[in-house]
Amino acid sequence: MYPSGRWEGFWQQEGWGRQPMTAFTLNFAGGRVTGGGRDVIGPFTYAGEYDEATGRVVMVKQYVGPHRHQVGYVGQPDGEGCIQGTWSIDEHHTGPFLLRPVVRRPTGEEPIQEIG
Repeated sequence: MYPSGRWEGFWQQEGWGRQPMTAFTLNFAGGRVTGGGRDVIGPFTYAGEYDEATGRVVMVKQYVGPHRHQVGYVGQPDGEGCIQGTWSIDEHHTGPFLLRPVVRRPTGEEPIQEIG
């Protein structure tokens, strides 16, 4: 359902605004999702599950290093290949997020392939 590899996205929190997550990885296999990356808080890992039929994702973002807190992520497909949903630390710290796969853009230098 989702491609494994490089992803990007953001989370949003009152007082912090929209915070980017760039060049992180997500790996999807057999209903499990794992990965990791870095954002403004610090380095993190992801671990959780996804439903291959519905695309629903439930995972935990675990910060490593001095900021060792966990953040729950619950999301679903947005219809365009992305995962959108809500992150939460507790009932008082929550907000929206969006994750999207990094798609290689054509450079214009690719060879032309004939269809025949």
